[in-house]
Amino acid sequence: MSSFSSNAILAKARSMYSHRLTEQNYEELLKRRSINDLVSYLKSDTAYHHILSELKETNIHRGQLEALLNKEIFLRLDRLMRYASKKELEFYRLAVTELEIQLILTKARLIVSDMYTGYEIEIPEYLNKYASFQLYGLLGVNDYDGLIQLMKGTKYYHTLVKYKPEDDQPLNSNMLELDFKHIYYQEYTDTVKRLFKGKKGKDLLTMINTSIELQNITKIYRLKKYFNATPEQIRETLFLEHTRIPKSMMNEMIEAKDASEFLKKLAQSPYKLYIDDNEFVYIEYYTEKIKYNLAKRFMRFSTDSALVFMTYKIVYQIEIDNLKHIIEGLRYGESPNQIEAMLIY
Repeated sequence: MSSFSSNAILAKARSMYSHRLTEQNYEELLKRRSINDLVSYLKSDTAYHHILSELKETNIHRGQLEALLNKEIFLRLDRLMRYASKKELEFYRLAVTELEIQLILTKARLIVSDMYTGYEIEIPEYLNKYASFQLYGLLGVNDYDGLIQLMKGTKYYHTLVKYKPEDDQPLNSNMLELDFKHIYYQEYTDTVKRLFKGKKGKDLLTMINTSIELQNITKIYRLKKYFNATPEQIRETLFLEHTRIPKSMMNEMIEAKDASEFLKKLAQSPYKLYIDDNEFVYIEYYTEKIKYNLAKRFMRFSTDSALVFMTYKIVYQIEIDNLKHIIEGLRYGESPNQIEAMLIY
């Protein structure tokens, strides 16, 4: 990548990062007791004023607000992608692959649902610029065969064919999602290995492999605690080809007899410093916090534009998730302390 392109992405990312929500912002947000008041504060005192400027502060629909927050994620990434060199744009477009997969999965689940009555997904027009297929084609799809036909020639086609429901059997949407994630993770790994060498490539792989590994940890714990799943059932849901924890240790955690024993095994893993005496009621909170702290460190100190782009995406996604937690808490009348316990910053 040219030094101009790299420096432009670094400067822009750091500038946007400097306008992230602060501890003081969160303290003020937690004082708001309605979504209308929350939006009013975001519009007047934060970097969200542009995306929310046309939103009326009366009778705000939660779904509309969350859609705008999701849009803001992409718009911020787009501001960085426009500086990417032609050679490395392939890496930056991986963020779009994730969004494409979400849209395809949502459509697939809708059209096989017994309650499907033609309700349509919303196609983000801002994605069209980078999408690998015609997104608006999803609107004309009314059955699974139509979805397969639309995806012909794309990287999603064979996976959709593989999980096509037969003989009135239900769609195995969990395995469909798992295979789509395999596509994304493999594409990410292959792209990084092809485009980046040395420390740059190693750091990018460390970041994605840590994210995958933390997903695995969350799945193992939840499947043991809430579903009493067997080791074989657990293995089917994991991305073991990307794990950094030694395979012997991972096997021990998968084979643990229950969630409590799993936590003891986890305490002996590379993540031992993050284990405390509290029950892992929200294990996603702990794994997301580990990922957030790693991403924030890279964001602050790395001089590599691709890594800063990726870690900015992670840090900012968690900020959006924080806002969604606050919105959800207000919806259900939770106290500020209950909401704050779910926030990561």
